[in-house]
Amino acid sequence: MSAPISSRSQFVICLAGHIDHGKSSIVRALTGATTDRLPEEKRRGITIELGFSHFDADGRRFALIDVPGHERFIHNMVAGASGVDAALLVVAADDSVMPQTREHLALLELLGIRRGVIAISKCDLADDEQLEMVDLEVDELVSSTFLADAPRLRVSTQTGEGIAELKTALMEAALQSPARAAGDRRFRLPIDRAFSLTGQGAVVTGTVWRGTARVGDKLQILPAATLVRIRQLQSQGSDVDQVSAGERAAMNLVGVKASEIRRGDELATPDAFSPATRHLVQLRALPDVRAALRHRQFVRVHLGANQVTAQVLMDQREVPPGKSAFAVLRCRQPIVAEYGQPFVIRQLSPATTIGGGTIISPGLQPVDRQARCLELAPALGGADAVERVYAYIALRREARFDETSESWLGLDEEACRKALLQLLRQRRIVRVPATPPIHVVAERFEKLQQQFVRGCKAELARRRPASQIPISAVFSAMSKAACADVLTATLESLIARKEVVRRGDKMGLSSGADLSNRQRQILDAFVAAVTRSAATPPTLREFSEQHRIELADLEPLVQVAVDEGTLVRLAPQLAIVPEALETLRRSLSDYFQKHPSAKVSEVREHWGMTRRHAVPIFEYFDEQGITRRDGDLRTPGPRIAMTLEATR
Repeated sequence: MSAPISSRSQFVICLAGHIDHGKSSIVRALTGATTDRLPEEKRRGITIELGFSHFDADGRRFALIDVPGHERFIHNMVAGASGVDAALLVVAADDSVMPQTREHLALLELLGIRRGVIAISKCDLADDEQLEMVDLEVDELVSSTFLADAPRLRVSTQTGEGIAELKTALMEAALQSPARAAGDRRFRLPIDRAFSLTGQGAVVTGTVWRGTARVGDKLQILPAATLVRIRQLQSQGSDVDQVSAGERAAMNLVGVKASEIRRGDELATPDAFSPATRHLVQLRALPDVRAALRHRQFVRVHLGANQVTAQVLMDQREVPPGKSAFAVLRCRQPIVAEYGQPFVIRQLSPATTIGGGTIISPGLQPVDRQARCLELAPALGGADAVERVYAYIALRREARFDETSESWLGLDEEACRKALLQLLRQRRIVRVPATPPIHVVAERFEKLQQQFVRGCKAELARRRPASQIPISAVFSAMSKAACADVLTATLESLIARKEVVRRGDKMGLSSGADLSNRQRQILDAFVAAVTRSAATPPTLREFSEQHRIELADLEPLVQVAVDEGTLVRLAPQLAIVPEALETLRRSLSDYFQKHPSAKVSEVREHWGMTRRHAVPIFEYFDEQGITRRDGDLRTPGPRIAMTLEATR
C-alpha cells in the first residue's frame, strides 16, 4: 500500500553514486543548471562540494543535491544526503557497480532514507548485453535495501533517453515522503554551507529539519550559542518571507561572521536544543566490514551536516560485522542531536564506512552513568511507548514533558500523555505538582522517602534531645538528590503515611524525641507542674532550682515539648500549656465584648495574675494576631475569634 501524497510544496532529493557516473550531468539534464561551481571541480570534472539545483512541476519545487562520488569526500556526501526526502542512485552502464556505489547505498540506508529511484546512466555507451549484466549486478546490490522495488530507468544525458521518465519517477518518490514538522515552534537547520557575500555578510544554507523561520527572526548558532538575526531569506534562488521544514534555505545572517561558522553547526530557535558531548545510541556494524567495531574505539561520526571524532563505549568488547549493539558516543566536541536521528560511523584510518545507527537518548547529562544508560537502552530504543517513557523518566530521574519531548523521546505530547496516564494507573511513576508536572519512577520515590527519614534521624541525633528540626536542614542535605518540588512531595507523602510530623517550618519523627528514662521523667514532671499552674506556670529556673536539676539539662527538654506541641513557649524562661492559653484567649474575647480597648494592667487584674505572666501572654497574642497593640492599649486583632490551634 503506497503512502499518501504529501501536501508540501517543496521536496529535497539527493543524487548518490560512484565518481564519474554522471550525477552532475543528470542534474543538468533535469534542471538545465550546472552544479559544479568551484574552479577545481570544473578543471577536474568531478564534484567536490555539494551542488544544488531544482526543477518545478505541478506547482511544486524539487530541489536536487549533487553529492561527491569520490571516497575522499564522503563527509560531504553524508552532509548532503542527511534529511532528504528521496534519493537517486546513479550507476553508469559502462562501469556498472563500483566501490563508491556500494558505500553510497550503505550510507543512504544508514541515514534512514526509504524512498528512491535507480538510474542506469550513460546507457548510450553500452550494448544490450552490457546493460543486462549491469541490471543483474544492480539486482544483487539492492536486493536487501530500500531500493529493492524502486523504479529503475535507463537514461542518457547525451540523447535525452529516459530523462522525462526519470523526472516523473523522482517526483512520485518524493511525493510519498512523510510530513515534516513545519508546525513545530522550534526551528532547526543543520548548516551544510557557510560563506560571505560582499556587502551582505554571512550566508548559510541547509535543509530545514524542523519548524518555520521568517525574515527578522532571532536564532541561535549552536554549539557556540551565538545569537543572530535573519536579514534575508532565499529558497532555491528566490527571495521568500519564510522557510519551513523540508525546504532548502539560504539565510543572510546579522550578528556573525562567515569565518565563525563551520559546516555542521546548527541554526535553531534559542534555547530549544542542547548541544552535548555524550549520546546514547543503537548502532550496527556493516556486514562487509573487515574488522569488528571495538569497545573504546575512536571513530568519525557523521550526524546531519556535522562530523566529529567520538569514542564508542559499550558493555561488550566488540560488535561483529552485521551485528547491532547499544553504545554511548563520547564526542570530542558538543553536537546537537534528536531522538531517532540517524548517523554514520567511519573508521579514522583508513577512512572507510564501518556502520551507523540512530540516537535513542540525545544529550546525556554528566550524572548519567554509562552502565545505567546502557541498562535502559533497550527500552529507550524500543517501539513500546509506555516502556520508552518509563525508561526516560528513570534515566532523567525527574522528567518533565512538553513540546520538546519529541526531540528526546521520539513521541509527541499526546503520545507522552497517554503513556504517562497508563504508568500512573499502574503506580509505576509518581507525578509531582509543578509547572509542568515532574514525574519520578515509584521505586526512586520510595528510596527518596527512605533517604529523607534517614536524614531526619541524623539531624535529630545531632541535635539530641530535640524532637523537631528545621525542614530546610533536610532539604539542604538532600539538595543533590532531588529538586525542591520533589523533596516537598516526598515530605508530604511521609506525613500522609504518618512516618513524620510537621509543625510549621519544622518536622520530626512520629515516634517523638529519643529521650532516656531520666530525661523523660524530668520532662513529664515539668509538664505536670506547668499544667497544674494553668495561666501562671513556673519559670524554667524556678522549676530547676526546686527540683535540683541543671537548667542546661532542662532547657532542651522543654524545647522538645514545645516542638511536640505539648507546650507553648511565651518567653525563653516561660512556657504554658495550650489549653490554659486557649482559656485566656476566650476570656479576653469576652472582655473585649464589653471593652473596645484595654491596658495590660486592666486585663491582668481581670485575670488575677502578675505582670510577669501577663506581658509575655499579650506579646504572644500580638504575634499571633489575636490582639493589636497601639501604645499602651490593646484592641481585638483579626484572629481574636480563632482558636489557638487554628492560628498556629
